[in-house]
Amino acid sequence: MVGAVGLLWACLSAPAAPSGEPALSQDDVTLLLIGGASPQKMVALIEQRGINFSMSAELERKFRAEGADARVIEALSRASQERGSLAPPASPASPAVSPASAESRSAPAPGNQPLTSTEQKIHDSLSGLAGQPAGKEEQKEANSSSPSGSAASQTRAKESQAPDLSDPSPERIQQIIQAFAAREELFKRARDMYTYHQINKVEELDADNNVSGQYEQDWDVLYDDNGHRIERVTYAPSDTLKRLIVTEQDLDSMRNIQPFVLTTEDLPEYDIKYLGHVKVDYLTTYVFSIRPKEIKKGKEYFQGVVWVDDQDLQIVKSEGKTVPEIKSKHGQFNLFPRFTTWRQQIDGKFWFPTFTMADDTLYFPTGPVHVREIIRYTDYKQFRSSVKTKVVVALPNGQTQEAGKPKADGKNPKN
Repeated sequence: MVGAVGLLWACLSAPAAPSGEPALSQDDVTLLLIGGASPQKMVALIEQRGINFSMSAELERKFRAEGADARVIEALSRASQERGSLAPPASPASPAVSPASAESRSAPAPGNQPLTSTEQKIHDSLSGLAGQPAGKEEQKEANSSSPSGSAASQTRAKESQAPDLSDPSPERIQQIIQAFAAREELFKRARDMYTYHQINKVEELDADNNVSGQYEQDWDVLYDDNGHRIERVTYAPSDTLKRLIVTEQDLDSMRNIQPFVLTTEDLPEYDIKYLGHVKVDYLTTYVFSIRPKEIKKGKEYFQGVVWVDDQDLQIVKSEGKTVPEIKSKHGQFNLFPRFTTWRQQIDGKFWFPTFTMADDTLYFPTGPVHVREIIRYTDYKQFRSSVKTKVVVALPNGQTQEAGKPKADGKNPKN
């Protein structure tokens, strides 16, 4: 976004307690939620360590959007009310993570650069979750009260058996990275042969979270009669945004960064660090931090975290932002929101992006603005053609503009 305001991920980190187990910050709560922590684990950590911030209606809304249920919100509210107490937040006899886990987490992650403080927090949170799948304690108690020889008990025990969430060796991690990048390369080529509908919406929200301004543009991504891939605008109501301007860089981010694909060709451009092995919904996934090694002028990159299915070796969820952000000395801003993109298995083989959500408070010289961005990808249909393809953007005046020249093999160019 450019103009009087830019999009910016609000920094959620807060100072830690001077000694012992530090109280949870807003950032800690967010990282636990996006990392897939169970409500039981969240409540236990909140009760053990407390929090170093005060709950508000805005924070409750934010945590709920990130996956917090009523139990987590209630625990946060209780901890917020008890914040004035000087009693220690947790007993050293019952740490959230075992000493063995803490020792293993101190080892440096594979990669050319050390983990940043935020990446280390994600790694620590996910490592602590690896041995605590949702519902494990409750199922153990239920099984202990059943007859050991009961067939029903044995069946329940088998069905509730915790998945193997052990960490691969450093050598295996590098093999996994190469394998999922190769799989993503195949997916990128396959997706280039699908038509689909994309809905892009940016909303400005007032103090009561009502929409006060909106930008929306719907696209049909398809092929023309000559087999050329085009992007046809099907719906574009009047832009009512008051303090934001959607730029071509924002549209490029909607096309290429938010539905993030990391291919073998892209690997040399990114530092990739293993963060953990966790269960997300019904999937077990490897989690990686992704950040560009070098920012090249005129090019956009993804920076954030991806969840890779440990069976299909393909990205199923990504959470991060588009970089670089431009802040000129002349007061111009081109900043991007932090977003989460979810994928769904469409054809029984590949995981396609289906939904992207961003919800940020924007900070700029004239004051904050609450912005929400929603992108939906629907109606995937396979299109087969032996004709070379190129990306053509349909302009409002009926003309078209080529967005990039095709490669020699006829595949869409890397954006």
